[in-house]
Formats: sequence, C-alpha cells, structure tokens
Amino acid sequence: MGCGTSFVKYVLFFFNLVVALLGLAVVGIGVAFLVNWRTVKDELQAHLTVAPWVFIIIGAIMFVIAFFGCCGAIRESHCMVVTYAIFLLVIIIMQVILAVLLFVYGDTIKTGLEKGVDGLWNKRASDGTASEVFNNIQAQLQCCGNNGPGDYYSAVLDKSCCNYDAFGSQVVGCTVATANPGCRKRIGELYENWNKPIAGVAIGVACIEVVGALFALCLANSIRNMDRRSHY
Repeated sequence: MGCGTSFVKYVLFFFNLVVALLGLAVVGIGVAFLVNWRTVKDELQAHLTVAPWVFIIIGAIMFVIAFFGCCGAIRESHCMVVTYAIFLLVIIIMQVILAVLLFVYGDTIKTGLEKGVDGLWNKRASDGTASEVFNNIQAQLQCCGNNGPGDYYSAVLDKSCCNYDAFGSQVVGCTVATANPGCRKRIGELYENWNKPIAGVAIGVACIEVVGALFALCLANSIRNMDRRSHY
C-alpha cells in the first residue's frame, strides 16, 4: 500500500473515530431529552414529539456508519469500506432532501413550532411543570407570555419576562411596558433566522461527505487491487 493510500486510510480512521464519539453524544442528548422533557414532548405532539427519537436514531446511524469506516480502514477490509461509502452516500442524499424540505416547507414548520408554544402556554396554568418549562423558555429566549406580556393580565410578571445581567441584577424594570416580546413571535423569528443557515450547513456537510465517500471508494479500490496482486 503506497504512502498516499496509507494517508487516506488513517485519515478515514481518525475522522470516523471522531464521528463515532459524536454519534454517542447525540444519542445521549436524545435520551436526556426523552427522560427530562416529557412536558415539552407532550405539548409538541404533532410536530416535535419525535425529536428525542430523531436524535437517538441519528446518533445510532452516525455510530454504525463510523464503525464501518473505522474498522474497514484499519483492517483494510474492502467490503466494510464499500459498505461505509454506500451508507455515506445515502446520508448525503438524506441531508440534501432535509435542506430542500427546510427551504420548501419552512412556513409549515414555523407554524408547527408556534402551535407548540400555544399548547405549552395553555397548559401552564394547571401544570406546575409546564409553567416551569415555559418560564425557562422565557428566560432563555428572552420572551414573555405567549403573544406578549399582556397575556398575564397582571402588572406583576414572572422575573423570567425581563432581562438580567450576569450578576443577576435586573436590567429593565419588569413591567408590561418594558418586558420582552411574546414567545410565539420570538420562536418564529428564531426559526426564520436559522432554518436557511441550517439548510446551508447541511449542504456544506454533504459536500465534505462527498469527498469522504470518494476517499473511501479510492481506498476500497486500492485494497482490492492489493488483494488481487497478493493472489499472483
């Protein structure tokens, strides 16, 4: 095996080792979300209820594909490297499809997210856990109420409705007039700001994976030629 092929072999091995570890991390995130965020999961039934399972499945797929890449490269197995390349090509196609869906069905996804926030807000009055989750959303996304602070029908707002500095001091008086905008609108804006960059990143990663698939096919071809020569 030549120096160039050996370089490709070890690049594929270390690259897929990192991907395998990332896959396990993604599985862990999915499991943690599934265990600790049941209220959010219940409220986002029609749109994001499968989110934890999506993380788990994606992480597992990443790990399996990376396993084939690592083992195929280090053991110089033609079959495993080809299998890895095929899996990678399938993932590339799926990423392109995801990017297209984000571009084409962006408004539908945005509406689904907004409906999920509506459901969580409606449940918070009778469910302490839902109220705590919504307050955390208000603090993290810097928003207040469903459509706005007026949804509280009170001059006294939860402290999560207003901004605080790093030392915990309130930056702005927490009143209806000075509170953050509604969470429904805020989440919609965040999605509009991020859906196209995410789609672009998916396309960019797919391009990198194309290079990885080509490397894997070149390595597989080199392994096959080496096996042929060893039989003569």
